[in-house]
Amino acid sequence: MLLKKIITLANKNVYLRFTAMERSLRATGCNLPLWVLPYNNDLFELPPNAQWVDSPELFGWLDSLQLRGVYRKYYCLLQEGYLFVDSDVIFLGNPQKALNEVEGYITSCGHWHNTVHTTTAYSETILRGRSTIWQARIFNSGQFACSNALYQLPMLQALAQQHAEVCLHRTMHEQPGVNLLVNLSGEPITNLTLPPHSMESTWAGDYTMDDYEKYWTDEKRKPFIIHWAGRGGQLRCKIDYLFFKYLTEEEKRQWKPATPKQKNRWRQIKQKWKGIFQSFN
Repeated sequence: MLLKKIITLANKNVYLRFTAMERSLRATGCNLPLWVLPYNNDLFELPPNAQWVDSPELFGWLDSLQLRGVYRKYYCLLQEGYLFVDSDVIFLGNPQKALNEVEGYITSCGHWHNTVHTTTAYSETILRGRSTIWQARIFNSGQFACSNALYQLPMLQALAQQHAEVCLHRTMHEQPGVNLLVNLSGEPITNLTLPPHSMESTWAGDYTMDDYEKYWTDEKRKPFIIHWAGRGGQLRCKIDYLFFKYLTEEEKRQWKPATPKQKNRWRQIKQKWKGIFQSFN
């Protein structure tokens, strides 16, 4: 595909993660424009060749539904020639080269073998009705690319409203909605971690051993990004320092990863509220 831009999502709260991601991108030699979706109005000054995205009609519609800022990723489905990455990603290789020989909708994650958080009972029923190997078309919405625009805004709105239970009423995250909308578009989906590409994992959580580089001896199968989704920045494994190395000494002192105690506390809060909601239902 002809990659024209990199898109991400950020606000001031993820400034350090964004900074490491942007610096790693430029270190690969990729000088494409970086478009930044604002999670909310808590913004910061962007580096050269980066710009905040303004989409009043789409963002206004999502805000009127009181959806979290992650739903602004729907903006990507209106674009062409882009790679989207969350801010907790670093680049190991130039994405222009990595995506040069593939077309359509492109993913590079392992959710095909673990569909948790990517579907609901409602959307899984739809996906099962479309293919017996529907899992191969499931992906993490923190990293994806596409050659073509999948929708114009009126069609995206209509389809999201038709499947509002998944696309508009999920309070926690946008993954089921993005997965369903992409699958319903009919665009061919290629996952680079599946044959014939068989790229090694792009998720940091799959590299629990210290010698992660042993998996990357074949340059053709080496991932071009590493994603820390759900990892919390604990610096527990050697691979975690790949992200950390793009920060200055002062920035490293500012780094405040979620502690295990904090993560457990949030898990307890979510489970409590989930139980309350289930009791009402």
